[in-house]
Amino acid sequence: MTNWALAQHRQSYSHDRALFLIGLGVAISLLGDLTLYVVLPTHTQAAGIALADVGLMLSANRLIRILLNGPAGVLIERWPRRRIMVPALFAGALSSLLYTIPGFWPLLIGRLLWGAAWAGVWLGASTMALDLATPERRGRTIGRLQMWYFIGSGGAALIGGVLTDWLGYSPALRVCSLVTFGAAVMWLLLLPETRPVRSARSVPAGSPEPERVAERERSWRGVLVPLATAIVLLGVNWLIFIGLLGATLPLLLEQRVGETVLLLGLVIPLASFTGALSAGNQVLGLIASPLSGWASDRLGDRWLLAVGALGLGTVALAMTAVGYGTVLVLATMLGAVATSVLQTQVMTLAGDYSPRGQQGRVLGVLNTVGDIGSAAGPLLAYALLPILDLSGIFWLATALIALCLPWTAWICARSLSGRLSLRRLRTGPL
Repeated sequence: MTNWALAQHRQSYSHDRALFLIGLGVAISLLGDLTLYVVLPTHTQAAGIALADVGLMLSANRLIRILLNGPAGVLIERWPRRRIMVPALFAGALSSLLYTIPGFWPLLIGRLLWGAAWAGVWLGASTMALDLATPERRGRTIGRLQMWYFIGSGGAALIGGVLTDWLGYSPALRVCSLVTFGAAVMWLLLLPETRPVRSARSVPAGSPEPERVAERERSWRGVLVPLATAIVLLGVNWLIFIGLLGATLPLLLEQRVGETVLLLGLVIPLASFTGALSAGNQVLGLIASPLSGWASDRLGDRWLLAVGALGLGTVALAMTAVGYGTVLVLATMLGAVATSVLQTQVMTLAGDYSPRGQQGRVLGVLNTVGDIGSAAGPLLAYALLPILDLSGIFWLATALIALCLPWTAWICARSLSGRLSLRRLRTGPL
């Protein structure tokens, strides 16, 4: 099949098939990164770094994305999506290979390369999902993409932990690199282009520049407060559940469960149990994400679900601060549901509030704030450990997420009031 014929065949895919290919590539791309999260805190000698360097290594990929998300979002708006996403996934495969070279600098370079790769993979995938979604099904479409993210996170954590216990640190990461390279080839051959064909805008192209500027300003003015709130919520969500909890979960389990776990008569090593728990939590996330997307489409209210997720997250973090054994495991499960619902609603709100044709830059800002939070999480956790124990760190996290509740509830009430007023205008007086 010629390149032209292959391109035409790709463009004939249904939206469901296109979303399947996008999500599958996203899931596989996470294999090396999540493996490192699960095993690096307990395999520093094999990685050739000190324990004090773990926080930097788990944050470096997000630190570089703080600089790259904005430009990547603008490029994704202007270029074909494939032109960014396919090379990004190849770079992701190379980053996992760099993790296998012992030493501070090879690992740091690999983490920086992965950060650049994930900016292209995730921003491109999110923009493609918004390309494919209709307003009435936006929650479900974003929920399905988030489902693939959680499949990748959970599957990668489980596979990475088991492979590390079975093969060792470096051989496991070589396998991760090879599988990711295969996913990049799949995208190169099969991923369709979703960038919409340019059409005439409500403001004609020949209109004076001041009119077009005023139109853009009016679009932004009406959505600035709720959009900014959604962006801050993602930052807090990633700071706590991806940054703090993700970076300290192996230490939490080591302190409060033990170096091995006895389950149904089987002795499970810590790395495998950590991977299995992460995988189980991601299963909860991948179930909660499409369900919450469907519920938000049916209710027509993303904010109500966001408030519920914040409340559940507050309870989960308080349990993490004090829990041991089964209570700690249950707390991480509740946290997985909370972060899944909150992330799905925030991504959908970004699509709802983004002015036409500017989704890429909004997603760039959204992910930049999220990356600031998730990069700060491991650095903050390992910096505070000499001063506070893990309980103290998670009580601080509980207070932070609880502080977000009143403002988000006010936004929710304001949104509900606006919809009721609009409904009265449409139906007229009773």
